[in-house]
Amino acid sequence: MSEKNRQRLVSLDRILPKEEEVEILPDFPAEVAGKRVWVTAVLSRTAVVEPAPGEPKMLVNRRECMVDPEQIRYGAVAARAAAKRGREAARRNRSSRSPQHNAA
Repeated sequence: MSEKNRQRLVSLDRILPKEEEVEILPDFPAEVAGKRVWVTAVLSRTAVVEPAPGEPKMLVNRRECMVDPEQIRYGAVAARAAAKRGREAARRNRSSRSPQHNAA
């Protein structure tokens, strides 16, 4: 990372969405302990990072994750709730078609 880009880095815990019902979307580069990583998920106090493709993912505190604010994207929180509802509906459909359920 160039020195100019390094100067723009801020701690991920200092990045706050400007609107409510908006969250930070994953898939952006960051630095943790001076090493480049890829952020695959952003949680309330932590982030899931992948040090390199194929390496095990790690959970790090958002304070330790340094990011370029210009590379952060935001998305509606409602999308996560809709996805969860879809997964739950799929589970119900699978369980209602299972042989054990139909035998009863």
